[in-house]
Amino acid sequence: MKHHFSLWPLGLVGRICVVLIAAITLVFFANAIFYGAAEKYIVDDVRIAQLGEDLTTNVRVLSAAPVSQRSFLAVMLSGGGISVAWQPLAGSMPDLPSQRSALLRRLKDKLTKNYPILLQAKLDLYTLTPRAVDVFGSECLPDGSYIHFRVPDLLGQRHFTRGLASAGIAAAAIVVAAIMLVRGLGAPLRALAAGADRIGSNEAWVPLDEYGPREVRGVARAINAVQSRIQNLLDDRTQALAAVSHDLKTPLTRLRLRSDFLEDAETQAAIATDLDEMEAMITTLLAYFSGVDDPEKPHAINIVATLNTLIDEQADRGRDALYQGPSRSLILVRPVAMKRVLSNLIENALNYGGNVRAGLTVLPDETTEIIIEDNGPGIPESAYEKVLTPFYRLEGSRSRSTGGIGLGLAIVHREIQREGGTIRLERGEAGTNYTGLKVTITLPASCKVCDNTPL
Repeated sequence: MKHHFSLWPLGLVGRICVVLIAAITLVFFANAIFYGAAEKYIVDDVRIAQLGEDLTTNVRVLSAAPVSQRSFLAVMLSGGGISVAWQPLAGSMPDLPSQRSALLRRLKDKLTKNYPILLQAKLDLYTLTPRAVDVFGSECLPDGSYIHFRVPDLLGQRHFTRGLASAGIAAAAIVVAAIMLVRGLGAPLRALAAGADRIGSNEAWVPLDEYGPREVRGVARAINAVQSRIQNLLDDRTQALAAVSHDLKTPLTRLRLRSDFLEDAETQAAIATDLDEMEAMITTLLAYFSGVDDPEKPHAINIVATLNTLIDEQADRGRDALYQGPSRSLILVRPVAMKRVLSNLIENALNYGGNVRAGLTVLPDETTEIIIEDNGPGIPESAYEKVLTPFYRLEGSRSRSTGGIGLGLAIVHREIQREGGTIRLERGEAGTNYTGLKVTITLPASCKVCDNTPL
């Protein structure tokens, strides 16, 4: 399956966080746009009121003052955010480039409406450039002289900038708090997923803790109930199979005894072969189904001794069996289960390949590799995964005549998984006497035992 990179998170917590961040970001930028639009039409009311008072005072004071004192008084009236200068004649000051935006026109209309004296004084407002924030203006006194003033930074967006910064800080704080809360809410979901993942695995089932939101508690309760029913079904199946196998042993034994009284040796041998096959099938089925709840506990064993014992048994029967590797390697496993695994692999190799070589290697990371290989026809690469499933049998070389019912490698696969290890199937090395099937078992470094520790 191909996985394509995506910015959309795979986890529920990540998706909720993305949605929250996106929502807060949209709100933040929407506020910024609205504030920016409002800033085009709204200037600080307090400053406008103060400006109107200052301009009205300037007109009244300078109109009533003697001409000789007006320049001095203009300087005295400067300050508090406004610079004032008096001009005796209209043409005595150089003409400056001026810009009168719609905002300034609205500001002028508001000032003249609130302060009628400014309308009589022919109030004028302008800027030197379109993007300037300093506002210039003039007022005409009754005698024809002019008051010129400058209001610095009147059109600056000070409040908008500070408001935007405050909104950004608040949004960041909300995002952090939301992520922490969502992660806290996601903890029960993660525990639920981990527990549900154990269903059907080889790990012992541990009931899920029913905590978290009501919906999560409901799902955990349902999963616990399902797992309980599954476990009951497995127990019933195992007990039924054990009962049937026990009941079958009696008629099989009677058949075996009666076959001994047959005078036809060929028929007697055929019946005995069929009985052996039936008993082997029952034993294999019991081994597979009972292994689900195997109560055996792990122990430290010398796995090389187990391998040598199995190899020597086959060699004593005149079969081509060989072990190559160290004389001692201690690992923590379930002894009976591991012996069953190695026995299945060695017998399969001899039955289908005619020979077997067992090897053991301790890797630098202290994991243990056990290799069982033969010189048989092997298994097609396309069937490597299938042969590890229950009741799957290859036609041809691995036929029913060899006694297999498709559970040997399935049992091996299950038991190795329960030990925390892995199994790998591949073709043997060319140019050797073992070019058939090569089975590699990797067991974790789960036991630290000194070589001189007695077993």
